[in-house]
Amino acid sequence: MPPATPSPLGPGQRSLAAIVFTDVVSFSARMQADEETTLTLLQRDFDAMRQICVEHQGSVLKTTGDGLLLYFSSAVQAVACALAMQRFFAGQAKTRPAAESLVHRLGIHLGDVFVNEQDVMGDGVNIAARLQAEAEPGGICISQTVYDVVKNKLALHVTRLGPRELKNISQHIPIYKLLLEAAAAGPESPEPYPEEPLAPKAVARRLSRRQRAALGAGLGVMLLALASLALYSWDQEQKETARAEALQNAVATTLAEEAPDATNRERIANTLAAWRTELRDQRSTAADEYNFPELARGVRDPRSPVAGKPEAQLRLQVLVRMQGLFSWMATALQHYNRESPLIVHELSGTAPKEIRVFVGSDRRLYYAEGGAVRQRNWAELRPPVMAAIIAGALHDTLPFPPREAVLGAQAFAGFYQLPELMEALRKARPKRPGK
Repeated sequence: MPPATPSPLGPGQRSLAAIVFTDVVSFSARMQADEETTLTLLQRDFDAMRQICVEHQGSVLKTTGDGLLLYFSSAVQAVACALAMQRFFAGQAKTRPAAESLVHRLGIHLGDVFVNEQDVMGDGVNIAARLQAEAEPGGICISQTVYDVVKNKLALHVTRLGPRELKNISQHIPIYKLLLEAAAAGPESPEPYPEEPLAPKAVARRLSRRQRAALGAGLGVMLLALASLALYSWDQEQKETARAEALQNAVATTLAEEAPDATNRERIANTLAAWRTELRDQRSTAADEYNFPELARGVRDPRSPVAGKPEAQLRLQVLVRMQGLFSWMATALQHYNRESPLIVHELSGTAPKEIRVFVGSDRRLYYAEGGAVRQRNWAELRPPVMAAIIAGALHDTLPFPPREAVLGAQAFAGFYQLPELMEALRKARPKRPGK
């Protein structure tokens, strides 16, 4: 790997800086599946990131294995650079097979950093690293400090995730998620809410002409407010319908782009069926426990029936996609909490059961049932239940789920023989509760 760009700070120097921390999603799984190719792709992406960084007047302070630590004297330049990087990679992913693309997360914080001969340190670096871990695959998270600086200087569209407790950081850090598709949306502004009509005062038995006129005017205002409320509700319903249609189209497009022909469909189905038979004969629990690294080791074992065959690469591709899906799920479900969990329904059965789930800051899964909350291990969930949660998370994602999550769900449905999951992905998103 080439050396990092020389630091703009001298050894022993302290400075206020905008720090960008990057990371590759599911890097370990990609390395296990194909180390040589993954390192080549990483070097290619690093070269592109260095170039974009320089174009935005930044510097690469160091590499961090599968990530870069970038320095900017301006928070505005840091955010503009991060957006340019993720848009560049999103555009590249549309023209490349999934196996030839890496997905990155970025975190940005404005804070104090200190440079010595060996490293760059300080709260600015630590918080940026934690923010990167909070970002979705292909996404960017920024701190409140960065948002306050750039909100009136860049055309942004953001989602406020609220204060988060970050590992080894003493104070809670308010976090914002940047949405890439809103390049010209302008600073975020909440949608207006209609004013509630005022309740009319008690009317005396006899009213003067002036009082009757005032009452008539008040009733007119109330009727106008009610009409505005009805119009607002209708407008919100139309927006939700449009969002659902757009999501359905986005998911359908992703599935159509990756849809194999009839011959390949049969080959994939036969390969996965043979794999499940092998695991059953070996009495392996790796598939039941979603232990994808263990499954990958089995595929790469020289004694495997598919060793050296094309079927081995197909199996590894399925594993990489499923692991990417689970990584996205662990982050996406953190957007919900005990008071506002993700509400989904099982995909099979005559009376599908309602499931309320969220992921805590410890990245563990929690069930909200009645007034109680119970921690559940991912491995405890049977594939049909996991499929329902996957479908619910993909349907509830705004604006659209990432490509790797959709393809991961497709791989999960094929591996675990869950056609109901594919059917759910092709359906329009159901209305959100309260809409």
